[in-house]
Amino acid sequence: MGTVHSVDFFDGMQAGAKQALMYFNADGISIQLGIEWDASATVLFFPYKQCSIQQTGNKLFVFLNKRSTNYFSFAADAPFTQQLQAQLKQQDRSFAGSLLRLNALSLLLMVVVLFGGVYWAVATIVPWAGLKIIKPSTEISLGEQMYQSMIRTEVIDERRTKVLQQFAQTLRLSKDYPIKVTVVKSKDVNAYAIPGGHIVVYTGIIRAMQSSDELAALLGHEAAHINGRHSLKSILRSAATGLMVSVVLNDISGVFSIVVENAEGLRTMHFSRKIESSADEAGMQMLVKNQIHPLAMKRLMQRLKDNTPSIPNELSFLMSHPATDDRIKHATEFAIPYKNSSFAPNPVLDSLWSALK
Repeated sequence: MGTVHSVDFFDGMQAGAKQALMYFNADGISIQLGIEWDASATVLFFPYKQCSIQQTGNKLFVFLNKRSTNYFSFAADAPFTQQLQAQLKQQDRSFAGSLLRLNALSLLLMVVVLFGGVYWAVATIVPWAGLKIIKPSTEISLGEQMYQSMIRTEVIDERRTKVLQQFAQTLRLSKDYPIKVTVVKSKDVNAYAIPGGHIVVYTGIIRAMQSSDELAALLGHEAAHINGRHSLKSILRSAATGLMVSVVLNDISGVFSIVVENAEGLRTMHFSRKIESSADEAGMQMLVKNQIHPLAMKRLMQRLKDNTPSIPNELSFLMSHPATDDRIKHATEFAIPYKNSSFAPNPVLDSLWSALK
């Protein structure tokens, strides 16, 4: 037994203090009521892990349980004060106690890691759950809202849109979505897919291409994004936090509004290297099914390279989509098995291509 000290003890049942004797050791704090030690009397024991200490003025209070209903007090300048404080500090194994002992940098790092983990979880779970909840029929309706929202600021080339829609209908682009193509007047060498079936093609990229096969490769690539639901997944990921809040609040209309609002990013959306490579390959498979040589994808990639500002090779890893040279190499390798295959010209596609140009 350690040295016995006189303290004021509060048992949480009576307003006033009781005189008591206190001693502590490596395991915890013991309390016995009275002013004289009696080996036969009841001793209350409190392990350090449930104790905490607080100073008010010139008095120290040691709370003996987590509800703070039992505690004792003594003068701050008591001879055993430092020793008891050291024991309590050493034995504080609680999470809160551990946090308090951390310096500011460690706390900041913990906060960053915590929020990073939460963000990663939300950004991963929301797209996965969204793709499960949003069926293709709903996606088609949602995509129509996105299209109407985005196209109102564009200038549509009505004549080319009609021709390109006929061109797309000649190809077998999708079995799940109705592919609708729109030609927008713009010098930008660009095209993008909207969830549910819409493909927007700029006149700038049409001028850059030189054959109907290259156009078919472009449509095959964009249709692959639609069939793989890549655009929808990217929108869900970018809007994950807002969607999570709407789901928690059971605001379904809010979910759709957030998705539509985030569709604006589709014009400049860059997919991951893996997704772009997958879309290239699916596009080339579509070319083969339509009796078009898959090397058309290679030629399309070459056109894009020739009409896109160059990026040094040492910086290509910073791009969210594969470097064009990598895509050209991928298309070349895919076409090797078809080296000696014959693909007859398609007069219908060639005619529509001429009308489009």
